[in-house]
Amino acid sequence: MTVQIAFLFALLGGMVYLFLTEKLPVDLTAFLGLIILVFGGYLTPGEAFTGFSSPAVITMLSVFILGAALLETGVADMIGGRIHKIVGSSETRLIVVLMLTAGVLSAFMNNIAATAVLMPAVASIAQRARLAPSRLFMPLAFGAILGGTTTLVGTPPNILAAQMLSERELEPFSLFDFTPVGLCLLGVGTIFMLTIGRKLLPAGENRGQAATAEGELSHVYQLQDRLFSIRLPADSPLDGRSLAATRLGNTLGIKVLAILRDGRRRLAPEGEALLRAGDVLFVDGALEDLERLLHLQRLEVEATRPEQVPAPVRGVGGVRFRLLEGSKLEGRSLRELNFRQRYGVVVIAVRREGLLYRTHLAEEVLEPADELLAIGKRQDFERLAGDPDFEVIEFGFDAIRDLGDQLFTIHIPDGSPLVGATMERSRLSELTGLTVAGLVRGGETRLVLRPGEVLEGGDRLLVAAEPEMIFNLVELGDVDLEPEAVEKPLETEGVGMVEAAVAPRSSVVGRTLAELDFRGRYGLLALALWREGRPVHMDLTLEALRFGDALLLHGERDKIRKLAADPDFVVLSQADQAPRRTHKAKWAFACLAAMIILVAGGLQPIHVAAFTAASLVVLAGALSMQEAYRAIEWKAIFLVAAVLPVGLAMERTGAAQLLANSVTSVAGPLGGYATLAALVVMASLLSQGLDGAPAVVLMAPVVIQAADGLNLSPYPMMMGVSLAASAAFMTPFSHKANLLVMGAGGYRSSDYLKVGTPLTIVLLALMVLLIPIFFPF
Repeated sequence: MTVQIAFLFALLGGMVYLFLTEKLPVDLTAFLGLIILVFGGYLTPGEAFTGFSSPAVITMLSVFILGAALLETGVADMIGGRIHKIVGSSETRLIVVLMLTAGVLSAFMNNIAATAVLMPAVASIAQRARLAPSRLFMPLAFGAILGGTTTLVGTPPNILAAQMLSERELEPFSLFDFTPVGLCLLGVGTIFMLTIGRKLLPAGENRGQAATAEGELSHVYQLQDRLFSIRLPADSPLDGRSLAATRLGNTLGIKVLAILRDGRRRLAPEGEALLRAGDVLFVDGALEDLERLLHLQRLEVEATRPEQVPAPVRGVGGVRFRLLEGSKLEGRSLRELNFRQRYGVVVIAVRREGLLYRTHLAEEVLEPADELLAIGKRQDFERLAGDPDFEVIEFGFDAIRDLGDQLFTIHIPDGSPLVGATMERSRLSELTGLTVAGLVRGGETRLVLRPGEVLEGGDRLLVAAEPEMIFNLVELGDVDLEPEAVEKPLETEGVGMVEAAVAPRSSVVGRTLAELDFRGRYGLLALALWREGRPVHMDLTLEALRFGDALLLHGERDKIRKLAADPDFVVLSQADQAPRRTHKAKWAFACLAAMIILVAGGLQPIHVAAFTAASLVVLAGALSMQEAYRAIEWKAIFLVAAVLPVGLAMERTGAAQLLANSVTSVAGPLGGYATLAALVVMASLLSQGLDGAPAVVLMAPVVIQAADGLNLSPYPMMMGVSLAASAAFMTPFSHKANLLVMGAGGYRSSDYLKVGTPLTIVLLALMVLLIPIFFPF
């Protein structure tokens, strides 16, 4: 172990940590690692960027384009659409056919794309066969992952394994070298899911039975208790105003699904729809919260200034403090931190980049350099001053002087429903988004109120922001609530309710529906979100979307079809899919066949054949250039290109030899099978947390050195590492195909661990037994 090797291991350890935690984007982590290797002298500038011209990268890029052509021409849709007609409603037959179909598609398509293209068909099949989606979506994803192992181009680890051999002047794997072992893995994986796996799959208690029909979707997303109606009285001040202008959604926390007027229903009304006195609005929302909000209509609001507020009790004041860079609190919300109980102060505003945020502070995620304005007791300020996460800037009421123009009091009159309620039970802050800074009672100001503080008639609550919601409530006037459930269907020939999953490579990941202006952009109403086995209804527009989330949407079918054409979402309804270029399907097939012939006939290497096929599908009109660029998973391309030179650095420093010696010293005396088993287990463990591609790049130098040291063929070892890197079933994050079906199938992380762990063990054992038969030691 030299200093140079130790530094390289430390660098790789840091990169693996960042890959696992994603504190930085994984591709950026790879870029930074590459830069350090260059400046550290491990790589020359010429060697550093060879990955970007690597045949493996060209092959991956081309396969993304070719797979997109098969999708856009409807080839995959045609296959998926005929499954139910051929197989019927038998769960066992459906699992077999779905896994094999996904496997065949992913042999020449990207695994994630093969999964995504079959998801609408699977959702439809589940509904027709009266099966819970959880019974079919995981087998679909697993089938796609296993199908990728059947050919050289089926998955990036296989492509990279061939590249690693070629770079060391060894004969690379050919297109179908993986096929015998890959087909066995797919077959055994299918049998496992049909027997043991089927018993371990969730029965559907999370999402009920199959759900694509409206009533079933409503049940799955637990809307039955959230649907009710609101009647506008004859003298309603909303008469003649548009739905958007009334701000009903923001004020009452509801979503208007339909308007009933003169016996006629208007489903999915747009913001420009005019309201009339006597209208009945069918809405989705929390009835109890709405009733509590309407209790606030009798409250009186007035602007005030600090000097108009009676002096507070001694020992209480204001403080302004800053969150320091690198704080462990960064990226967490005030509610998540339980900030008030933890630090004893009430945050009444947050200053960020010159802007002052005053409402919905509990959900505000803290960022470095945020300035927090708070009130509290002196002893709590002293504790803040000694906290390593903060820098206290100013004490006293001058610290919160900026709030002077936005200080309001809310007067609670005698007879208000809030009289006699505690602060906690009133849920005033939660419902209005306001932070109650204090209370004026009997000429005395009380700051830092306890949750158990009982409200009295005549109390004045101090808030540090304009209570816009209360103004809107007063302006709303009286409305009549009709709590009975909405029994009439919310779907017609022109209006539908569908699920849409966040797609692979989606640009919406990390953004909220509000930031996307989802309603304005797509014309659809998001009713709920499915995440980690449960529906989310509250503060839906403020939830940052994640890969694998499923959204329940309501709106016109034309707009649903437009959404289906958007690459950011996968609409789980065959009836609402965007039109395909089916007349170009023969060209997509022809280009795929041309690639196979060029490679199988030894006429061209795989990267040239794949690039030729990708170019021809665009030339034939099966795909536009814009669609081709969009189909490429650029993050994966840049990740692989930046990681590839790491293998060279490992060999040059002797790090690969050191690891190989460790493997051979333990497993070598036990023979080739033991060595293969050790390498396969190492690659599989790496791939459960990392992407399979970097796992192969890191393991390849070790494989070559270990094989050389034991005088064994490198081919069975390299194939074992490549296939094991694709055996990623134990977590939803092991492979993006797993994550993609998580929301649609209603799975929890524990479901993958329960089903995927025994499957991984079976497949790894099978690899160790089978590979030496086709590639002897």
